[in-house]
Amino acid sequence: MRWLNRNVLGIGVAVAVGLVEGIADGSSAVVKLWSGWYSDRIAWRKRLAVGGYATTIVGLGLLVAITSWPQIIVARALAWMGRGLRQPIRSAMLAGSVDRSDLGKAFGFHEALDTAGALIGPAIAFVLLAAGGSFRTVFWVALIPGVLCVVLFAVLTRDPRHERAQPVSLRVPLPKGFWRLMLPVAMFGTGNFATAFFTLRAAQMVQPELSHAAALSAAVGFYLAHNAVGAAVSFPAGWLADRVGKTPVLAAAYATFAVACVVGIFGHGWIALALLALLVGAQNPVVASVESSLTSSLVEERRLGTAFGILNGINGVGDLASSIVAGVLWTFVSPSATFTAGAVLCLAASVALSRLIRM
Repeated sequence: MRWLNRNVLGIGVAVAVGLVEGIADGSSAVVKLWSGWYSDRIAWRKRLAVGGYATTIVGLGLLVAITSWPQIIVARALAWMGRGLRQPIRSAMLAGSVDRSDLGKAFGFHEALDTAGALIGPAIAFVLLAAGGSFRTVFWVALIPGVLCVVLFAVLTRDPRHERAQPVSLRVPLPKGFWRLMLPVAMFGTGNFATAFFTLRAAQMVQPELSHAAALSAAVGFYLAHNAVGAAVSFPAGWLADRVGKTPVLAAAYATFAVACVVGIFGHGWIALALLALLVGAQNPVVASVESSLTSSLVEERRLGTAFGILNGINGVGDLASSIVAGVLWTFVSPSATFTAGAVLCLAASVALSRLIRM
């Protein structure tokens, strides 16, 4: 396991992961708050979302020129600011395009396609690297679907809201149910550290039986497998949320992350690695889709942008805190400390959600 103690680009690998992931999500959170609020007050919110997609591509394009880890933070933060600009608008457009009885399926289908992309993209990168390509080649290739996404969103999507809605003053509070939802969302976000930490742990779980190179391959396999699981379960989970209720499905997803943390603490070998991929993959897209569909059920359509901005902003701040704390605990205490903190917070969020929201 000595490879995990080496420095990457000048700092400890776990701290680097925490900083890059956390700052990217934190910078995105600030933009989400403004973007969601502002999109409820303009008639051209789709064009603003297109600008967000384009900003993400610019940020990813900067990765081609990096020479040190601080530049990675700048490029990733810019890319995620673009993500923050578009995300509340896209979610509000999606929620306004379907009946409320189908919100779970709609957001579940979206997350399934999004997660499928997260599977296909790294798989292509792995093939390029295995064929002798460089990381810069990977980044150049990654820009192609990004540019296509900007064009397709601009040309094919339609905003279901045909005119600017009458803005609601910020002095008029959002529904109490929405704010009750934000408490467990914040608790879960604080414990829900980046999946990259599970990937680091995946390599540890098959050592010392495997060599360093084989352990790295196992970690890549874990990353691909957990995305495959997420793509498979997201839509059925959304359908189930529409049938049995969104709260129990979301609470189960929160608890699933806690169980994954327990496996991360005690698991070793291939069976534990497969179980970890199943648990991590099953919760991530389900949490995103059901949180979004539950928010859509609690807030009127003309304020959905603001609501999604707050939801995504709270999640972003939680991701900033959780990823940095996870990196520090991993480096200066132990990986088990990282997973223990995540398990406790996410289990508490599951219990709080079940008691505060009945839907």
